Amino acid sequence: MTDFNNYTIDDIRKDIASFKNDTNVNKLTTYYKTKSMAEILGVSRKEIQHSNFLAWILNKDETHYLGDFAIKKLLDIYVLYCNEQIHDKKLFDLVITDTLKIDSIKTEVEKTISTGRLDIFIELKIVDYDEIDTIRLIIENKVTTKETKDQTQRYFNYFEDKKTDKTVNFYLYLTPISTLQLIELTKAQCKCKEFIQINYQTIVDLILEPLLQRDIATKTKYLIEQYLQSLSQPSFDENSEQKEGLIMAIGNEERELLTKFWDNNQNLILASLYAISSDPTQEKDVRDSITTALDSISNNTKDRSKINIKYKNEIVASDFKKSDIGFQTVKLLEREDLITESIFNLLRTDTSSSFILLKLEGEIKDNEKKYAKYRYKEEAEFNYKDEGYYIARNWGINNIDKFIKKIQDKFINIKFEIN
Repeated sequence: MTDFNNYTIDDIRKDIASFKNDTNVNKLTTYYKTKSMAEILGVSRKEIQHSNFLAWILNKDETHYLGDFAIKKLLDIYVLYCNEQIHDKKLFDLVITDTLKIDSIKTEVEKTISTGRLDIFIELKIVDYDEIDTIRLIIENKVTTKETKDQTQRYFNYFEDKKTDKTVNFYLYLTPISTLQLIELTKAQCKCKEFIQINYQTIVDLILEPLLQRDIATKTKYLIEQYLQSLSQPSFDENSEQKEGLIMAIGNEERELLTKFWDNNQNLILASLYAISSDPTQEKDVRDSITTALDSISNNTKDRSKINIKYKNEIVASDFKKSDIGFQTVKLLEREDLITESIFNLLRTDTSSSFILLKLEGEIKDNEKKYAKYRYKEEAEFNYKDEGYYIARNWGINNIDKFIKKIQDKFINIKFEIN
């Protein structure tokens, strides 16, 4: 946190000069001063336009010529996020292993039914699977508003009534909340808890960004990039009920640029915020909001140093966060075939510092899920005697030194360097 008492006018001048010459700043200035097509048309926060784009990208028969890549990725997302709401384990296995065969697809936006208008409806006809022949995705899309009049419950009742023995319905509630907020949710923010809540960032991370890495048509790539830009541009809509829509999602390249921008210009950014928070000519709610943000930053004492692991005097893992020390250590021990029964038991339970390193999925507690101490939504990270385990990420000042000492006492060839 900047010490504003010792941050002189000369320091400010130097930092502003440096800021003006920062290549990251120049790239971001160009990016944010260029309007996306959606902004030019004034539809960057209109739900129907977002629904139209998503329906287009998810339809394997559309003119983007992407085939079924996007819709299969959306099915992946559903399976990953649905947790205990399992419909058909064999079907889910087909989805995850990418062996589900889609014969045809129908997409509708603003589908009118007797109980209202559904934002996105997708019907997939699948083949070579006797138990199920139709998958329906019922998607309620909320950008700037919240659910009204129990929409999701009414939609659920309607589509469940029309379900056949060979039909499965997947219910999705799409909102622009951040991924951190999404992880902390214990249940969907809609009336019907049969809906699985996902966010736009997940759409970006698991569908749109991977698409940009493929060999796709120039026009399709341009349209995806335009859409990504419309998601990441801040929108100050005073009429919005859902304030999370300020920024809906952000791409990898942009995130890296903004992170570098913050790292290189942190003092200047914080000093600017401090100046606004203490300026009596600013609106009180603006001053109060910025003061709250500054207080939060100043009270954040989280250790952000990075770690290297050396094995036999060679760096085998470098510049990773402290939260990944357990994962990196286990992977090293696994690669070098160093995990015996006693070492496994050591990794499972360390009573001297009262923490668990490895857990089966069923052992992970609700509070550990809430704070993402285990990445239980992904595949198991370590296998031992035909059991899949997840590796703890809750490493901090209270337990990391004990962990390092325990490992180094057992393995003289392993050393940790904290940068």
